[in-house]
Amino acid sequence: MFPVQAAAAEPSPLDREVQELIDEAEKAAKRLETARARELWARINTLKPSTMAVCQLGMFDFGLDRLEEAAAELQKCVEQMPAPTNDLERRRYAARHAALAAVRQRVAELHISPPPGTARLLVDGREVSAGGPVFVTPGQHEVTAMGKQGQVAHARVKVEARASRRVSLAFETPKAAAAPAPVPAPVAPAPARSRPNPWIIGTGAAASAALLGVGVGLHVAGDFAEREKVAKVARLNDSSMVPSDPQFRRAYDEADAANTRANLFRGFGSAALVAGATLGAATVVYVVWPRKAEIRPRGAGAEVKLVW
Repeated sequence: MFPVQAAAAEPSPLDREVQELIDEAEKAAKRLETARARELWARINTLKPSTMAVCQLGMFDFGLDRLEEAAAELQKCVEQMPAPTNDLERRRYAARHAALAAVRQRVAELHISPPPGTARLLVDGREVSAGGPVFVTPGQHEVTAMGKQGQVAHARVKVEARASRRVSLAFETPKAAAAPAPVPAPVAPAPARSRPNPWIIGTGAAASAALLGVGVGLHVAGDFAEREKVAKVARLNDSSMVPSDPQFRRAYDEADAANTRANLFRGFGSAALVAGATLGAATVVYVVWPRKAEIRPRGAGAEVKLVW
Protein backbone atom coordinates (compact mmCIF):
# COMPACT_ATOMS: atom_id res chain seq x y z
CA MET A 1 0.00 0.00 0.00
CA PHE A 2 1.13 3.53 -0.75
CA PRO A 3 1.37 5.89 2.25
CA VAL A 4 -1.38 8.42 2.42
CA GLN A 5 -0.01 11.93 1.81
CA ALA A 6 -0.32 14.04 4.96
CA ALA A 7 -2.68 16.97 4.74
CA ALA A 8 -1.28 20.47 4.80
CA ALA A 9 -0.29 21.44 8.29
CA GLU A 10 -2.82 23.59 10.09
CA PRO A 11 -1.60 27.11 10.96
CA SER A 12 -0.44 27.48 14.52
CA PRO A 13 -2.43 29.60 17.03
CA LEU A 14 0.30 32.26 16.75
CA ASP A 15 -0.01 32.39 12.96
CA ARG A 16 -3.80 32.69 13.21
CA GLU A 17 -3.51 35.52 15.73
CA VAL A 18 -0.97 37.36 13.58
CA GLN A 19 -3.16 37.01 10.46
CA GLU A 20 -6.18 38.34 12.34
CA LEU A 21 -4.15 41.35 13.46
CA ILE A 22 -2.93 41.94 9.90
CA ASP A 23 -6.51 41.87 8.59
CA GLU A 24 -7.60 44.30 11.31
CA ALA A 25 -4.63 46.60 10.60
CA GLU A 26 -5.46 46.69 6.88
CA LYS A 27 -9.07 47.61 7.66
CA ALA A 28 -7.91 50.39 10.00
CA ALA A 29 -5.59 51.72 7.29
CA LYS A 30 -8.44 51.79 4.76
CA ARG A 31 -10.49 53.80 7.27
CA LEU A 32 -7.50 56.19 7.55
CA GLU A 33 -7.10 55.27 11.24
CA THR A 34 -3.33 55.61 11.04
CA ALA A 35 -2.63 55.50 14.79
CA ARG A 36 -4.76 52.36 15.21
CA ALA A 37 -3.07 50.64 12.25
CA ARG A 38 0.35 51.53 13.65
CA GLU A 39 -0.58 50.09 17.06
CA LEU A 40 -1.70 46.81 15.47
CA TRP A 41 1.50 46.48 13.40
CA ALA A 42 3.54 47.07 16.56
CA ARG A 43 1.74 44.13 18.20
CA ILE A 44 2.32 42.02 15.09
CA ASN A 45 6.04 42.81 15.12
CA THR A 46 6.23 41.91 18.82
CA LEU A 47 4.50 38.55 18.28
CA LYS A 48 6.30 37.66 15.06
CA PRO A 49 9.06 40.07 13.97
CA SER A 50 9.40 40.45 10.21
CA THR A 51 10.69 42.84 7.56
CA MET A 52 7.12 43.52 6.42
CA ALA A 53 6.11 44.59 9.95
CA VAL A 54 9.14 46.91 10.25
CA CYS A 55 8.37 48.48 6.86
CA GLN A 56 4.74 49.03 7.80
CA LEU A 57 5.74 50.60 11.12
CA GLY A 58 8.12 52.94 9.31
CA MET A 59 5.47 54.09 6.85
CA PHE A 60 2.86 54.67 9.55
CA ASP A 61 5.32 56.46 11.86
CA PHE A 62 6.29 58.70 8.93
CA GLY A 63 2.62 59.54 8.43
CA LEU A 64 2.24 60.27 12.15
CA ASP A 65 5.31 62.57 12.07
CA ARG A 66 7.24 60.34 14.47
CA LEU A 67 10.43 61.13 12.61
CA GLU A 68 13.05 59.47 14.84
CA GLU A 69 11.19 56.14 14.90
CA ALA A 70 10.28 56.33 11.20
CA ALA A 71 13.89 56.96 10.15
CA ALA A 72 15.23 53.98 12.11
CA GLU A 73 12.43 51.64 10.93
CA LEU A 74 12.61 52.66 7.27
CA GLN A 75 16.42 52.37 7.31
CA LYS A 76 16.10 48.80 8.57
CA CYS A 77 13.27 48.17 6.10
CA VAL A 78 15.20 49.10 2.96
CA GLU A 79 18.26 47.19 4.18
CA GLN A 80 16.28 43.97 4.66
CA MET A 81 13.82 44.16 1.72
CA PRO A 82 14.56 41.65 -1.04
CA ALA A 83 14.74 42.83 -4.62
CA PRO A 84 11.24 43.24 -6.12
CA THR A 85 9.96 40.56 -8.52
CA ASN A 86 6.62 42.05 -9.67
CA ASP A 87 4.87 45.39 -10.14
CA LEU A 88 3.34 45.44 -6.63
CA GLU A 89 6.69 44.77 -4.97
CA ARG A 90 8.37 47.38 -7.17
CA ARG A 91 5.80 50.02 -6.13
CA ARG A 92 6.29 49.16 -2.46
CA TYR A 93 10.07 49.19 -2.92
CA ALA A 94 9.97 52.65 -4.50
CA ALA A 95 7.50 54.04 -1.93
CA ARG A 96 9.62 52.93 1.04
CA HIS A 97 12.84 54.29 -0.44
CA ALA A 98 11.08 57.60 -1.17
CA ALA A 99 9.73 57.75 2.39
CA LEU A 100 13.19 57.10 3.83
CA ALA A 101 14.70 59.83 1.64
CA ALA A 102 12.00 62.27 2.75
CA VAL A 103 12.35 61.56 6.47
CA ARG A 104 16.17 61.80 6.32
CA GLN A 105 15.75 65.39 5.12
CA ARG A 106 14.11 66.20 8.46
CA VAL A 107 16.34 64.35 10.93
CA ALA A 108 20.02 64.22 11.85
CA GLU A 109 22.33 61.28 12.52
CA LEU A 110 24.44 60.65 15.60
CA HIS A 111 27.27 58.12 15.37
CA ILE A 112 28.14 57.39 18.98
CA SER A 113 31.41 55.87 20.18
CA PRO A 114 30.83 54.77 23.79
CA PRO A 115 33.71 54.09 26.19
CA PRO A 116 34.76 50.50 26.89
CA GLY A 117 32.67 48.80 29.54
CA THR A 118 29.45 50.64 28.64
CA ALA A 119 26.36 48.82 29.85
CA ARG A 120 23.69 51.24 28.61
CA LEU A 121 23.68 54.02 26.03
CA LEU A 122 20.95 56.67 26.18
CA VAL A 123 19.97 59.57 23.95
CA ASP A 124 17.55 61.96 25.66
CA GLY A 125 16.64 59.19 28.08
CA ARG A 126 15.80 56.52 25.49
CA GLU A 127 18.06 53.50 25.17
CA VAL A 128 19.84 53.13 21.83
CA SER A 129 22.42 50.88 20.24
CA ALA A 130 25.90 51.99 19.31
CA GLY A 131 26.04 49.69 16.32
CA GLY A 132 24.54 52.14 13.82
CA PRO A 133 23.30 55.69 13.35
CA VAL A 134 20.91 57.11 15.90
CA PHE A 135 18.34 59.37 14.26
CA VAL A 136 17.29 62.51 16.15
CA THR A 137 15.25 65.60 15.37
CA PRO A 138 17.08 68.91 14.87
CA GLY A 139 18.09 70.64 18.11
CA GLN A 140 20.09 69.88 21.24
CA HIS A 141 20.36 66.35 22.59
CA GLU A 142 22.02 64.70 25.57
CA VAL A 143 23.98 61.49 25.12
CA THR A 144 24.74 59.39 28.20
CA ALA A 145 26.83 56.25 28.64
CA MET A 146 26.47 54.20 31.83
CA GLY A 147 29.25 51.81 32.80
CA LYS A 148 28.98 48.39 34.34
CA GLN A 149 30.56 49.70 37.54
CA GLY A 150 28.45 52.82 37.87
CA GLN A 151 30.57 55.13 35.70
CA VAL A 152 28.74 57.83 33.77
CA ALA A 153 29.74 59.87 30.74
CA HIS A 154 27.70 62.78 29.33
CA ALA A 155 27.85 64.78 26.12
CA ARG A 156 25.54 67.43 24.72
CA VAL A 157 25.34 67.88 20.98
CA LYS A 158 23.36 70.30 18.83
CA VAL A 159 22.51 69.21 15.30
CA GLU A 160 20.61 70.53 12.32
CA ALA A 161 18.48 68.61 9.85
CA ARG A 162 20.44 66.38 7.44
CA ALA A 163 23.56 66.70 9.64
CA SER A 164 25.72 63.76 10.69
CA ARG A 165 27.73 64.07 13.92
CA ARG A 166 30.16 61.74 15.61
CA VAL A 167 30.00 61.71 19.40
CA SER A 168 32.82 60.17 21.44
CA LEU A 169 32.31 59.54 25.14
CA ALA A 170 34.81 58.77 27.89
CA PHE A 171 34.24 57.96 31.52
CA GLU A 172 35.75 60.44 33.95
CA THR A 173 38.93 59.19 35.60
CA PRO A 174 38.59 59.17 39.40
CA LYS A 175 40.81 61.78 40.98
CA ALA A 176 43.70 60.40 43.04
CA ALA A 177 43.53 61.07 46.72
CA ALA A 178 45.66 64.11 47.54
CA ALA A 179 48.26 63.99 50.29
CA PRO A 180 47.00 65.52 53.50
CA ALA A 181 47.96 69.17 53.67
CA PRO A 182 49.32 70.68 56.86
CA VAL A 183 46.58 71.96 59.09
CA PRO A 184 46.77 75.76 59.28
CA ALA A 185 46.27 77.64 62.47
CA PRO A 186 42.61 78.20 63.24
CA VAL A 187 41.28 81.43 61.88
CA ALA A 188 38.14 83.09 63.02
CA PRO A 189 35.45 82.31 60.41
CA ALA A 190 34.10 85.16 58.37
CA PRO A 191 30.47 85.97 58.92
CA ALA A 192 28.31 83.69 56.80
CA ARG A 193 26.47 85.36 53.98
CA SER A 194 23.14 83.75 53.47
CA ARG A 195 21.80 83.21 49.99
CA PRO A 196 18.17 83.45 49.00
CA ASN A 197 16.40 80.16 49.45
CA PRO A 198 14.42 79.26 46.28
CA TRP A 199 11.91 77.32 48.37
CA ILE A 200 11.15 80.40 50.48
CA ILE A 201 10.81 82.58 47.38
CA GLY A 202 8.52 80.11 45.62
CA THR A 203 6.42 79.46 48.70
CA GLY A 204 6.09 83.16 49.49
CA ALA A 205 5.09 84.05 45.94
CA ALA A 206 2.59 81.19 45.70
CA ALA A 207 1.04 81.94 49.09
CA SER A 208 0.81 85.66 48.28
CA ALA A 209 -0.90 84.95 44.96
CA ALA A 210 -3.27 82.48 46.61
CA LEU A 211 -4.25 84.93 49.35
CA LEU A 212 -4.80 87.73 46.83
CA GLY A 213 -6.93 85.42 44.71
CA VAL A 214 -8.99 84.35 47.71
CA GLY A 215 -9.43 87.99 48.74
CA VAL A 216 -10.69 88.99 45.31
CA GLY A 217 -13.00 85.97 45.20
CA LEU A 218 -14.47 86.75 48.61
CA HIS A 219 -15.09 90.36 47.60
CA VAL A 220 -16.87 89.17 44.46
CA ALA A 221 -18.97 86.81 46.59
CA GLY A 222 -19.71 89.71 48.93
CA ASP A 223 -20.91 91.81 46.00
CA PHE A 224 -23.25 89.03 44.92
CA ALA A 225 -24.61 88.75 48.46
CA GLU A 226 -25.05 92.54 48.61
CA ARG A 227 -27.05 92.52 45.39
CA GLU A 228 -29.17 89.68 46.75
CA LYS A 229 -29.84 91.72 49.90
CA VAL A 230 -30.82 94.79 47.87
CA ALA A 231 -33.22 92.71 45.81
CA LYS A 232 -34.83 91.23 48.92
CA VAL A 233 -35.18 94.65 50.58
CA ALA A 234 -36.72 96.07 47.41
CA ARG A 235 -39.27 93.30 47.49
CA LEU A 236 -40.09 94.09 51.12
CA ASN A 237 -40.68 97.75 50.23
CA ASP A 238 -42.74 97.32 47.06
CA SER A 239 -46.02 96.98 49.06
CA SER A 240 -46.74 93.57 47.54
CA MET A 241 -46.60 91.97 50.99
CA VAL A 242 -47.73 93.04 54.44
CA PRO A 243 -45.67 92.43 57.60
CA SER A 244 -48.18 89.84 58.80
CA ASP A 245 -47.72 87.81 55.65
CA PRO A 246 -45.51 84.69 56.22
CA GLN A 247 -43.76 85.44 52.92
CA PHE A 248 -42.80 88.88 54.28
CA ARG A 249 -41.07 87.25 57.26
CA ARG A 250 -39.26 84.77 55.02
CA ALA A 251 -38.10 87.52 52.67
CA TYR A 252 -36.93 89.56 55.67
CA ASP A 253 -34.89 86.60 57.00
CA GLU A 254 -33.37 86.00 53.56
CA ALA A 255 -32.40 89.68 53.27
CA ASP A 256 -30.82 89.58 56.72
CA ALA A 257 -28.89 86.40 55.87
CA ALA A 258 -27.65 87.94 52.60
CA ASN A 259 -26.51 91.04 54.48
CA THR A 260 -24.62 88.88 57.00
CA ARG A 261 -22.94 86.95 54.19
CA ALA A 262 -21.96 90.15 52.41
CA ASN A 263 -20.32 91.53 55.55
CA LEU A 264 -18.51 88.27 56.28
CA PHE A 265 -17.25 87.82 52.71
CA ARG A 266 -16.00 91.40 52.53
CA GLY A 267 -14.38 91.25 55.96
CA PHE A 268 -12.52 88.01 55.25
CA GLY A 269 -11.74 89.19 51.71
CA SER A 270 -10.10 92.37 52.98
CA ALA A 271 -8.09 90.37 55.52
CA ALA A 272 -6.89 87.99 52.77
CA LEU A 273 -5.90 90.90 50.52
CA VAL A 274 -3.93 92.56 53.30
CA ALA A 275 -2.20 89.27 54.22
CA GLY A 276 -1.38 88.52 50.57
CA ALA A 277 0.02 91.99 49.94
CA THR A 278 2.10 91.82 53.14
CA LEU A 279 3.50 88.39 52.29
CA GLY A 280 4.26 89.51 48.75
CA ALA A 281 6.10 92.58 50.01
CA ALA A 282 8.08 90.43 52.44
CA THR A 283 9.06 88.06 49.62
CA VAL A 284 10.21 90.99 47.47
CA VAL A 285 12.30 92.32 50.36
CA TYR A 286 13.84 88.88 50.77
CA VAL A 287 14.77 88.74 47.08
CA VAL A 288 16.11 92.31 46.91
CA TRP A 289 18.24 91.97 50.04
CA PRO A 290 18.96 88.22 50.07
CA ARG A 291 22.02 88.51 52.30
CA LYS A 292 20.50 91.02 54.68
CA ALA A 293 17.03 89.66 55.20
CA GLU A 294 15.56 86.74 57.05
CA ILE A 295 11.95 85.55 57.09
CA ARG A 296 10.81 83.51 60.06
CA PRO A 297 7.35 81.93 60.40
CA ARG A 298 5.41 83.22 63.39
CA GLY A 299 2.06 81.62 64.08
CA ALA A 300 -0.43 82.71 61.40
CA GLY A 301 1.99 85.15 59.77
CA ALA A 302 5.69 85.81 59.25
CA GLU A 303 8.40 87.96 60.80
CA VAL A 304 10.78 89.82 58.49
CA LYS A 305 14.16 90.67 60.02
CA LEU A 306 16.41 93.08 58.10
CA VAL A 307 20.08 93.76 58.93
CA TRP A 308 21.19 97.15 57.62
